[in-house]
Amino acid sequence: MSQDQYIDMCEQMGWEINEDDIPKDPSVFAPEVQQALLLLNILPDKWEGTSGTWLGKDYAGLEAIMNIYEIIDRRLVFDLFQVGEGELGKFYAQKQKERDSLAKAARGR
Repeated sequence: MSQDQYIDMCEQMGWEINEDDIPKDPSVFAPEVQQALLLLNILPDKWEGTSGTWLGKDYAGLEAIMNIYEIIDRRLVFDLFQVGEGELGKFYAQKQKERDSLAKAARGR
C-alpha cells in the first residue's frame, strides 16, 4: 500500500491518519535495505501443502538474483533479508492463528 492509498483509505473510512502507520516509501531506505526488500519480493514462498503453513522463502535462486542486481555487500543484504523474512514469518503465523480460531469457532456453533 502506498502512502496515498493509506491516506485515501483513512479518509474514506473516517479514520484519523496515524503518522506511524503511513507506509514508508522504499526509496528513503539505504540501498542495502532496498536490495533486501527486493529479494524478499522476488524469491518465492514455500508452503506446506496440506496445512497451508508458510515455511519461508525458497533460496534456490538467491545467488542468481544477487548477481543480476549486482549486489555488492551480500552479507549485509542477506542479514537484512533474513530480518524481513522473520517478520514475514510472524505475520503468516498470526494469520494462521486467526484462521484456526475462526475455524474452531465455526465448528463450535
